[in-house]
Amino acid sequence: MDLRGAVADAGRLVIPVECAGCGRWDVPLCPRCAALLRRRPVRCEHRTSLLAGVGTGPMLPTWSIGAYRGALRATVLAWKNHRRQDIAGQVLAAAAQAACRWADDPDVRVLLEGEDAVVVIPAPSGWRRRAAGRLVVADLADAVARGLARAWSGGREVLVLDLLRRRGGRAHQAGMGARGRAANRSGTVRAREALPAGTAVVLVDDVVTTGATLAACARAVEAAGGRAVAALALASAPAPSGAAGLT
Repeated sequence: MDLRGAVADAGRLVIPVECAGCGRWDVPLCPRCAALLRRRPVRCEHRTSLLAGVGTGPMLPTWSIGAYRGALRATVLAWKNHRRQDIAGQVLAAAAQAACRWADDPDVRVLLEGEDAVVVIPAPSGWRRRAAGRLVVADLADAVARGLARAWSGGREVLVLDLLRRRGGRAHQAGMGARGRAANRSGTVRAREALPAGTAVVLVDDVVTTGATLAACARAVEAAGGRAVAALALASAPAPSGAAGLT
């Protein structure tokens, strides 16, 4: 544990803990906020296409557990950026449960029909996170794989592979517009090794905003010989205002 994490843990011994999602006192994650993480994932790539101003061309079928706002956004940020290790177990257990439910989605069943094995691959972490050992998306991919293996027990093999790495581009996309995000991720994701030809891949990320990172990951998987068939995230950007029917 680094010094900052140790100080944070020591501080919690003095300062009462509060819910990472809503701020309720004396509980790391209240039942209501925890329930937000256990919802059945829903399709969200239509949101990313609207945010990016893209109306044509195939997009990777993508699901998320909820919109990146309110208590869910606060919970994800607390787990991802604020080192709330006291909620990590609940977040990952909920993600595994959501993935188990996602496996039964009719669209997922069609996309993976006939596949004997699926490889779950996390979106790549930046070098700073790797150096600090804070591979939250890799942990999330492990949880998703556990949920899928539970759903497909005995029927389909589930593997996890930390295959992708970033090179060049800005480390963080925060504050960048849709076109900037796409340009920043273009050509910056590579695979460390080849995959068996045609390997079915499920990509995992914590938050989907414009879909630029997942698109770069899908291209890297394809270049490595695999086939990205779907993606799953904890949260996705809310639909733009005025987009009727999108939540």
